[in-house]
Amino acid sequence: MPIRHVIFALFVCFIWGVNFTVLKVGLLRLDPYLFGFLRFSIVLVLLLPWLKIVPGEMMKLFILGNLIGGFQFALIFLGMDMTDHVSAMSVVVQMNIPITLIMAHFFLGERMSYWRSFGVIISFLGVVIITLEPEILDEGIVVFIILTATALYSTGVILMRKITKIPVFQTQAWISFYSVPVFIFMTLVFEKNQLSQLISLDYIGILMVLYTSILSTIVGYGGVNYLLRQYPVTLISPFMVSVPVFATIGSVIFLNEVVTPKFILGAVVTLSGLGIIHYRDWLLKRRTKVIANEGS
Repeated sequence: MPIRHVIFALFVCFIWGVNFTVLKVGLLRLDPYLFGFLRFSIVLVLLLPWLKIVPGEMMKLFILGNLIGGFQFALIFLGMDMTDHVSAMSVVVQMNIPITLIMAHFFLGERMSYWRSFGVIISFLGVVIITLEPEILDEGIVVFIILTATALYSTGVILMRKITKIPVFQTQAWISFYSVPVFIFMTLVFEKNQLSQLISLDYIGILMVLYTSILSTIVGYGGVNYLLRQYPVTLISPFMVSVPVFATIGSVIFLNEVVTPKFILGAVVTLSGLGIIHYRDWLLKRRTKVIANEGS
């Protein structure tokens, strides 16, 4: 994996990590489903030129749009609105890694090398260390909601690997197209005073919506879609364990959350696992180039 793609993957993780704080700040001003409606409406408008029919793939796009779009984010927004521990929930989200890897093994036939498996285990061990914080155990219903959302996302990732012929922005445009009706229905049924919330929305709330729409959705998910078209799920998923590190940094700075020694230990272990995975891949790639040069 080229270093530019490694850096790009980490940049996407940084965007998503900070997005937890951004989302929480936004949800202090808007109800969760109204927030989701605004987010995906903006994305749909920006990506409207890519909203074109794809013969033979529309059913897959419909399922994908509901899995990693409307229903997944409806649960994520609801959970983040309910929680008082942003950094803790950012860790729970990382359960999509083992779920995705298991699905990739059974449905895509993507096998992991011993080194990559070892790196994933080390990374996940770091997540487990962080998960042992009592804050997570205190919010059982929120944990369940977030875990359900991660299961939907993991299923969507597997499906995404099967529609690689569709351009990234075109895929994202259809995901937004199918997500908007979900949030319209949810906000009309479960929320009220939508107009007054929009009228009273301040510039910070507007910036939060724009961040989640443009950076988190278009750049973040568009970037992951691009990477998944270049590399197997088993190589891309481990990057996601760095998201709670960035999320906690953001929550400490902007939400005044406290970093514990247990979290610091878990973060170090997590990043060490990522280092093992990609250092080994870099060595193998370098060795292959050396052998090819010697043969020529």
